Amino acid sequence: MHAGATDARMQEAIYGRKLALLTHRKTGAGADAVQLHTGIVAFTQCELLLDRGLQKRPFRLRWKWMSRIESVASDQKDQLDDADLLLSLSDAELSEQELSTLN
Repeated sequence: MHAGATDARMQEAIYGRKLALLTHRKTGAGADAVQLHTGIVAFTQCELLLDRGLQKRPFRLRWKWMSRIESVASDQKDQLDDADLLLSLSDAELSEQELSTLN
């Protein structure tokens, strides 16, 4: 099976579903700080986006992160703003531009 078929199946599985994006960073005191960002997975041209509504800019999801998207267990939905899917990233994995888009 080639990568194109796998990508197409992944797109179909996540398109239009609510995604919780958790970003993790270490504070100056060494504690974990976690931010929750939610939106609907959308595709435009060749980009995969997290559409966060009218008040926030869409966030571009990198293709290499797709294999890390997980389904949210029913007992976790309340904590994750009723999202169906979860992607967890550290701030170190994000560029300055990506961080500024989220904040």
